[in-house]
Amino acid sequence: MQTRASGLRGIGLILAAGTLLVPVSAAAASSETPQVVTLGTMAGPMANAQRAQPATLLRWQGGMVLVDAGDGVTDQLAQAGADPVKLRSIVITHIHADHVGGLFALLARRYQLIDPPVTIYGPPGTRRMVDGMVAAMEPLILTSPALPGAPFRNPADGVRVVEFGDGDQLTVEGVAVRAVANSHYLSGKSAPDPVQAQSLSLRFELPGRSVVLTGDSGPSDKVTQLARGADILVSSILDLDGAVATLRASRPNAPPAFFAAARAHFAEHHLSPVDAGRLAQAAGVKRMVLTHIGVAPARMKAARAAVTRTWKGPVAFARDLAAY
Repeated sequence: MQTRASGLRGIGLILAAGTLLVPVSAAAASSETPQVVTLGTMAGPMANAQRAQPATLLRWQGGMVLVDAGDGVTDQLAQAGADPVKLRSIVITHIHADHVGGLFALLARRYQLIDPPVTIYGPPGTRRMVDGMVAAMEPLILTSPALPGAPFRNPADGVRVVEFGDGDQLTVEGVAVRAVANSHYLSGKSAPDPVQAQSLSLRFELPGRSVVLTGDSGPSDKVTQLARGADILVSSILDLDGAVATLRASRPNAPPAFFAAARAHFAEHHLSPVDAGRLAQAAGVKRMVLTHIGVAPARMKAARAAVTRTWKGPVAFARDLAAY
């Protein structure tokens, strides 16, 4: 590797593509089988009463890795039966508020509990972001001693950062991880420097199970290759027409060209139901779990039907705190 460096809402039956996937409560699932626990499944940064912000826990016997840390992730971990004190590794797919909004709270609460150090892996810019969070924790040095007379502690001592990016391979908790940069960020003249800003898709080779997380991405040949033959594809999804309809409601006087440009942007940087299905089919994955769900409840039936037009395998629209 180049180190550039709720309760039981998840219980239910999801019917799609003629196949039943049965997600179970993350706390009740067997610890012997590697699990994908969808802690937060909302397409951010919008708040939602039923879904938390994006975060996924990969858990297996002897290890766990948190992928992304949306707002409220510390409590979601606890609800999933995962002890945040035992968390040693966090991987960030990209630096958008909905994917990192809970990171400060997680770090600060760990600091007050004197938890063991944690390593944060992320794309370029992660170190600068975490440095800012650590700096914001400095008042806790004086206000949060563990016991009377206990020595003051530097918050930086409990956090390590490893930056990685497109094409890198690394080992996290003994698990091989591969990363590719995807198509989520702006393109053309508006594109950020690709060296400084990368949105990553990730492949984890868990014990006996390969898991690919698209993160936020649009259609991408690199992501398709990364997902080739994976046991489970955890894909984001966005209802393009629904997103445009929301824009129309908030900007009724905008010209038609604005909405056309917005839809083209969404189509390039996010996976529609059809494109998510197409990705799974082209990659030949064994099953797909859809998260980061940008689909209104009233349009969910249509979204499921659209997925199955291009994907013929088992699929679930994830719920918070479900394990797959």
